[in-house]
Amino acid sequence: MKTSRRTSLKLTACLWASLLTLALSDSATAQNFKGGLRAGMVASEVSGDNLAGPNKLGFYAATFAKAPLSEVLAMKLEIMYIEKGSRSVPAERNNFYEYRFALQYVEVPVLLLYDVSAISRSPVLEELVLHGGLSGSVLVGWREEEFGAQLPRDPRRDFNPAELNILLGFSYPLFSNVNFNFGFSNSLTPIRPHAGGGTTWYNRGQYNTLWTFGVEVIIW
Repeated sequence: MKTSRRTSLKLTACLWASLLTLALSDSATAQNFKGGLRAGMVASEVSGDNLAGPNKLGFYAATFAKAPLSEVLAMKLEIMYIEKGSRSVPAERNNFYEYRFALQYVEVPVLLLYDVSAISRSPVLEELVLHGGLSGSVLVGWREEEFGAQLPRDPRRDFNPAELNILLGFSYPLFSNVNFNFGFSNSLTPIRPHAGGGTTWYNRGQYNTLWTFGVEVIIW
């Protein structure tokens, strides 16, 4: 994990340095540079584990900073702790199979924000802000259990120390400086090989898929 932690620190430093440069440019003055905290729930599943989902709940917490690029576009950078994974809830339909796969990541999203008011004058839609982008995640912890017993690490299916993700979603104001956030995320790189080891050109192993629901508070 030492290598992955160093990778995380380098990535974080580079992204925050880029944001600082942006904040000091002519397009992002001290008056419109904003930041705050964001937190909420995660509903996740792992593709390729043959389990229906999303059945696993977790949480995320992040700090963010954003700066405008134009009247309708802005850039947002975050540093986030997020829980992912999958779960099988014992029931008759799955022969009472009990399984829990928990993954913890430090993630650094880089997002482009689009203000819908530029194309809509609807009283509801004009306050909507869409976002999309990429994130880099570093694995900092995991636990895999079957019927309550922890499974040993399989060297033939070792976890990849980092993953690249695509992010989509939107935010909507609830109160002054408080926004509701919804997001969808999917791995672009596999988190580990399939149990059988098989691959295709587009499917290299298991991937994280998740939906997030939360609130962001703009503090400065």
